[in-house]
Amino acid sequence: MVKKIINNIYIQYFLMTSLILGALVCIFPPQNFFFKSLAEYAIQIMFGYLFLGMFFLILKQPRLMFTSLVACSIIAIHLKTNTNPDLKKPQPTENQTIIKVALINISNINEDPDGAINSMLTSDACILSIPNIDPIVYEFLRDTLAEKFPYYSQRIGFDPGIAVFSKFEISNQDTFFVDDLPNIVGSIKPDSQNQELFFISSTTLPPFYAKDYDRLKTQLNRIAEKASAINAPILTLADYNLVQWSDEIHDFRNKAGLKDSRRGFSPSGAGDNVFGSFFESPRDHIFFSNHFKCIGFENLESSSSQHLGIKGSFQFKPIPVTPTAAAVQ
Repeated sequence: MVKKIINNIYIQYFLMTSLILGALVCIFPPQNFFFKSLAEYAIQIMFGYLFLGMFFLILKQPRLMFTSLVACSIIAIHLKTNTNPDLKKPQPTENQTIIKVALINISNINEDPDGAINSMLTSDACILSIPNIDPIVYEFLRDTLAEKFPYYSQRIGFDPGIAVFSKFEISNQDTFFVDDLPNIVGSIKPDSQNQELFFISSTTLPPFYAKDYDRLKTQLNRIAEKASAINAPILTLADYNLVQWSDEIHDFRNKAGLKDSRRGFSPSGAGDNVFGSFFESPRDHIFFSNHFKCIGFENLESSSSQHLGIKGSFQFKPIPVTPTAAAVQ
């Protein structure tokens, strides 16, 4: 019955057109909340097209099989062009400090507070950025983390609040607001060469309407302006509530001149199980300027396997040595 319906040439043309339009919507979503939300599941849709291609192969429908695989390829190319282009992870430089920075999600901290604290303390990160934090949790973490993270910068009392804990003294502290959302700017000197690392840690709100994407874009534009104005080694980190292949993130990275520390476009580790993770695309990101090389990226989990956040490992790129006049002669 199914094969008889699919053999109808008009049905085939309709399905072929729908398949191609579906792929184009993932790449060029209209300014509509439904389509913007649909584009966030581009990975899952890509695999859906792949399985459809195999299904049509079994049914011996070459037109539909070819169209499905073309649509799958189009989305795969789109995803690849919006991720870190470095296919090979850079090797660490010997005798140079490795700077580890973590973005912490405390939404599950009440389920396993001891496990979450232990993961933070053993993460070996020099900076912990914790958005969406309330005053009670902030005071608890400040006291608990004080021995390893004696320095902090916080904007508590706002909804949502944000805090940054550091092993090194935080200098150049500043805060800017976008639609009442705090964004913390600061710098640390984490290596023996006294090089300064700037950071911008932000808190955002998830989109529920089409206009919320405009709000996120406005905030990202302000962050990009700040990062460009600093014009120094910088990391930006936040749960941006946007997938890495979204137009907003793509434009932000281009404007700020930043790279994505996450390689590839694998699903998030935030799900409760394998299937939950597959249907949950990552929305938390750590971006870095060209002054660094990213030598590692991983998901953080508490002892009870609850998703706790992400961690990036970085090293400063060697500073080019300019030959002196005497050396040239």
